[in-house]
Amino acid sequence: LFHDALLLPSSSLPPNFIQKVHFHKFMLNIHKQMHTAKMIQKLQGDAVFEYVIQSTLSQGKILCFDEFQVTDVADALILKRLFTGLIERGVVIVATSNRPPCDLYLGGLQRDLFLPFIGMLESRCEVVSMW
Repeated sequence: LFHDALLLPSSSLPPNFIQKVHFHKFMLNIHKQMHTAKMIQKLQGDAVFEYVIQSTLSQGKILCFDEFQVTDVADALILKRLFTGLIERGVVIVATSNRPPCDLYLGGLQRDLFLPFIGMLESRCEVVSMW
């Protein structure tokens, strides 16, 4: 609904300013971009994340995620750095999820390394429960 409201004729936002994507599909694309940055662009270190962030920004500065959940250790380990970079560049993130941020990646491998991302989400985002 939020995404659709942004596309109403009364909205001044261009359609290419908004991304609506299932979170799992978004992360698959992020991994593909990271692979491209490393293998084709021959980038390393911080340049890989900068490439991915700029690529994501080029697709729109409002990200609407459906079913935000983290089940993959690789996703868990890159999310804080990725989201911090996106938010610092003015990206607005709207997500639906069946669980609050504190329950993301619950029971996951190396979850202690994921906890800073949860803290960042809780401090920089407004969480609205629909229950």
